[in-house]
Amino acid sequence: MPLKFNTCPHCNKKISFKIEMDDFDPSHYPAPVYIHHKDESCNKFSTFYFDSKFRVSYKELEKKKSLTGREIKTIKTIQ
Repeated sequence: MPLKFNTCPHCNKKISFKIEMDDFDPSHYPAPVYIHHKDESCNKFSTFYFDSKFRVSYKELEKKKSLTGREIKTIKTIQ
């Protein structure tokens, strides 16, 4: 379970979260995952896209729909 660090695209604060291979669809890369920034001042969702090595390819401010029809998992940040 890799621990990932990034920044929230809404508030630009540092965030951390854990992600596993079963958290996204490995048949479609970059694979989308919703990240819920559990911070009192932000508390927003964004869509992060991961490649096969768990690197963030890019991120978007809102929740995007799945292109494959598979449900997208929501991961909460670690405080």
